[in-house]
Amino acid sequence: MSDLRGKVAVVTGASRGIGRGIAERLGSAGATVVVSARSLAASHDGLAGTLQETVNAIEAAGGKAIALACDVEDAASRASLIKQVIDRCGRIDILVNNAGRALHEPIESFTSEKTVSQVQQYLVSPYELTRLAVPHMKKQGAGWIVNLGSSTAHAPEGPPYDDYSTHGGAALYAALKSSIHRLSISLAAELLASNISVNVVAPVGAIMTPGVDALGVIQPGMEAYVEPVDHIAEAALALVSAEPKSLTGKIAFSYMYLDEIGRTTMSLDGKSVITKRGA
Repeated sequence: MSDLRGKVAVVTGASRGIGRGIAERLGSAGATVVVSARSLAASHDGLAGTLQETVNAIEAAGGKAIALACDVEDAASRASLIKQVIDRCGRIDILVNNAGRALHEPIESFTSEKTVSQVQQYLVSPYELTRLAVPHMKKQGAGWIVNLGSSTAHAPEGPPYDDYSTHGGAALYAALKSSIHRLSISLAAELLASNISVNVVAPVGAIMTPGVDALGVIQPGMEAYVEPVDHIAEAALALVSAEPKSLTGKIAFSYMYLDEIGRTTMSLDGKSVITKRGA
């Protein structure tokens, strides 16, 4: 269904969760995947998952992966990541801006440091990494950028408001994800003539990652809102498999997007069917 052989993909926040899932799926489609997180062989924040484990999973499925450390909150680290990719691989075709660990706290418990950190992770980093990658994509004549969105970008209906909106403490996170949706559409328009697509992929509800589990936002009875990571990984692969000028400015909500285009969800290693769609 997709052949990314010869392409180089960069996935940030790839030590666990959605980033790891997307990295594995791109690797199974033939891309050389540069996986990035703050540390290489150990968890930086105590949550499960390391870049080395992601590399091992990609290689076990027959793919190619390179692990590079990057702190997406640091400008020098972001610039170093793109430079290292070009130095080692000679090109960058796909950029997936996934990195970020959400803080869901009431506004009065935030500090200015926490606020700046969240803005750096979820807005500044995707914009800056895109800015750094675009000149290389322009030289190659094509490129694909995928930013991670969220269903929280939809404004809550009310009053009265639902329990998540009133007690989730997700105001800043949701605002930043809404900004990413809007930013991606504007960049799609700006970069269309350069044959570079900019799209958003997002869960329909939630994906149970170590980060989501640590937030404690998935309570008993909410199982229907949790989806496997395979769907969003497949949706991301679909976005970077299309000709850039034919599909850009799209906000793709995981399995809903796959339903829309009739694309089967494959396992992360690309070897088995998770959900059959289409003819």
